[in-house]
Amino acid sequence: MRKVGKVLSATVVISTLIVGSSAAYITSDSKDAQAAEQVQKWGHGEGGSSNGNVEGDTHLKAETPWYNYEGYTTYDPSFTQDYNFVRALKYENVSINGYKIDPNSNGGYDYSKTVYDTTINFNDKDEVAMIEFDTKPDTITKKEFKQAHKSNNILTEGTTPGDVGTFVRYETKDSYYNVYFDKQGYLYEIEIHS
Repeated sequence: MRKVGKVLSATVVISTLIVGSSAAYITSDSKDAQAAEQVQKWGHGEGGSSNGNVEGDTHLKAETPWYNYEGYTTYDPSFTQDYNFVRALKYENVSINGYKIDPNSNGGYDYSKTVYDTTINFNDKDEVAMIEFDTKPDTITKKEFKQAHKSNNILTEGTTPGDVGTFVRYETKDSYYNVYFDKQGYLYEIEIHS
């Protein structure tokens, strides 16, 4: 029985190395497995420069950084500090709950749609003009956020209307994203603009 287990383990490792990894839903009574299950239900992010495994190819082509987040953004705000998320924001290649800013969208917002705790704003041509989402309160400080996003240029910063807190506006390739902090200096909302 041990030999069969070792063979199966080795097969999984080799398969993962060749094919790549994938997530699977596992139902279990263990607390760790249940926590992993909950993350799968609530959402997780993934990102990076997707160049795949190209053995023997000496002419690797550069690809635009990307990031995809699915689920409730208020569950775990650590994705906002992820290096791949920061780079993808700069290149306007972030997808939140299946929606991505259309850099060619012009004009104001015609209507909105809410997916989980994310608001997607569309213009009159049904193009995504802005994505706004809340983050888990009292978890990421302004100092931590600015440190993680230091590779992106700050356009301006100041006090929010109504004296709710402060904001920082970062430059993207063709537009910007706004980040909002409460009076205690904690991140509470991000807006990605076209």
